[in-house]
Amino acid sequence: MLKKGALSLLNDYGGDSSDDDVPGPGVSVKRLHGNDEGESVIMKKVKRLPVPGTILGLHNSSVMEHVDNPSLHEGRLRSFAHERGNWATYVYVPYEENEGIKELIQFVRNYGVAHSIDIKKTEELHISLTRTLVLKHHWINLFVNTLKANLAHHRKFMVLFDGLEVYCNEERTRTFLGLQIKTGYDSLLKLVETLDRSLEEFNLPAFYEDPSFHLSIAWCVGDFEQELKLVLVQFNHQLRELMEEYSQENWYIYVENLICKTGNKYFQFYLS
Repeated sequence: MLKKGALSLLNDYGGDSSDDDVPGPGVSVKRLHGNDEGESVIMKKVKRLPVPGTILGLHNSSVMEHVDNPSLHEGRLRSFAHERGNWATYVYVPYEENEGIKELIQFVRNYGVAHSIDIKKTEELHISLTRTLVLKHHWINLFVNTLKANLAHHRKFMVLFDGLEVYCNEERTRTFLGLQIKTGYDSLLKLVETLDRSLEEFNLPAFYEDPSFHLSIAWCVGDFEQELKLVLVQFNHQLRELMEEYSQENWYIYVENLICKTGNKYFQFYLS
């Protein structure tokens, strides 16, 4: 059962998405009552347009099944099935890549090349504050407004990075290398608690208990957790050298805003 609050406003919706509505200015799809004979004469005068070949094949199926193709997104597998009207959504702290991080990522990738592990650079560096969620399209505006209201009282803070660690997703289909945090844990945890309360209003799952906040910098397809843990000492030695070489500005985040990504849309929330 949906909880009272944000979702109480959604009860007037008749379906998952307005995309299923009949287009046009109030066109009725019901047959009009009238003179059947006159109607048949008019219909005879109307020349039927040929049905496109791409449509003919749809008569045997009421729903077009989406088949996930991992090759379109670098071998990654969906953690949930694709369904029309469902948008993959998560909230995170953004991080702008700098020279120190770039060199660390290149070092890790070079190791992967030498040991036949296809390690890829994380394209949007960030610290996750929610799981990847399934959000209905018609919930987006209400969801974003709820987050904006609930996050308004949080203040800006600093996060300093520490050593590298290896992580694996719940499905064991991807392995990540991430920078652990040295300071800022309590402030991040307070953000998660606020976000969890917001998610509860939409019956969405909370974040992990006792979260290990980190900045994911690289990843690979498959479970390589044990292999990469064996070389963490080597990776962290390189990190220490880079921390000596590059200024401190390369190794912290001043958290002044959060991002909610839902599908291909981005929403920004500024902290006070």
